[in-house]
Amino acid sequence: MYDLSRPIVDNFYMSEGISRYYIMRSHAAPSLSPSLHYSNALFEGMSIAGIRRGQSIRLGLFHPALNFERLRYTLAGLDFGWELYSDEQIIESIFTVCALNGWNRAIELEGENTRIHSEHGDYYRIYVRPLVYANNNAIGLRAKQNPELINCLVPMGEYLESTGSEGINTMLFPKPRMLAFPTYKVASNYQLSIYGVHRMGGYNNVSDIKCSEVVFENTLGNITEGSGENIVMLKDNELITPPPSEGALPGITYRIVFLIAEEMGLKARFGTFKYDDVESAECIFLTGNAAGLVPIKKIVKVDENFRMVDYKETKEGGRSSLFTKLKAEYTKVAMGDVTYGNFYTYLDDWIDETRLDELNNLGAAFREQLQLENQRYDGSNSEVSSFLQMIPKVSVARHYFDDKKWMLERLSIKHYLK
Repeated sequence: MYDLSRPIVDNFYMSEGISRYYIMRSHAAPSLSPSLHYSNALFEGMSIAGIRRGQSIRLGLFHPALNFERLRYTLAGLDFGWELYSDEQIIESIFTVCALNGWNRAIELEGENTRIHSEHGDYYRIYVRPLVYANNNAIGLRAKQNPELINCLVPMGEYLESTGSEGINTMLFPKPRMLAFPTYKVASNYQLSIYGVHRMGGYNNVSDIKCSEVVFENTLGNITEGSGENIVMLKDNELITPPPSEGALPGITYRIVFLIAEEMGLKARFGTFKYDDVESAECIFLTGNAAGLVPIKKIVKVDENFRMVDYKETKEGGRSSLFTKLKAEYTKVAMGDVTYGNFYTYLDDWIDETRLDELNNLGAAFREQLQLENQRYDGSNSEVSSFLQMIPKVSVARHYFDDKKWMLERLSIKHYLK
């Protein structure tokens, strides 16, 4: 996907807590942090959409209330004993990072496309990664964690690009996936995903049917998820996705898709399906914050040496008229349409124009100062930590809590823990 090791990315801002703002290259986790040694960390994946308006870009954070609810659910479930910060404190911190980076004026990443393309027009996208990690030097499983939140943001275009209207090919991982905490978004869950994607690369080197993603099944042979997405089957005017009890994350994107489907007169439910069910499906597609809705054309079965032994193809894939309608409606929501409710909170409702200019200028000046102090910077994380300290100035956007209320009433994680 993206090579984020380049110095241009390290020059972006991030936040630690709600008052400390670092250039990415200036921030380092403690060397003995349990998050580094034991993968003891949890996170969310969020998006900011940017619509250009003249010389400026309007930035909106997509359904933060649902992400923060799931983050707190994971914190409680793993007994971190930490209450996190308030919604408004985290949102202000995220938007402050945007302002320090000047993304209300331009959203760029050298050598990469930072736009999402759709039939409704293009928009910029910034990926937002709130991560709770152990901010402590400690060896041993009984050591104090000292949890802290960091917010890392980076411009991001398409995450999984379909090569055509039919959809992508995916590789079925040859062994059952068994995760200790499948219903929580924890760092340790993704080691197998990284390995699977790596082995997919080797498979692609020797196969004529190239794959773009990995899908997993559980010990019962039920397909559960992609490497970082939920998976949904469309069959007989019904959407079916594996429940958390089968080893799937309680996703947020599929909740919105289910809401849209019900408005379209389609049924939506939890259920199971297997590799052998693929050919009977009208369409199978992946859903996720980064991916959006991505149709699957084929699921390729491989042996333990990652050699193809078989494949199955859905009836219509991305050509399905129902899927096309679902994706079009979801894209409208992702671009700020309020037909199904307001899922966005906007930067200009939280930070006024005067403060925004101050942050733009402060961010540019501090970055320039660090570059002058370290002209021989080579992209490594070796320099002394330097950060901006700012007192939070939280001014809650109008309607945020009204929007949060209806989202949690209709789309709360508790409705999907079945």
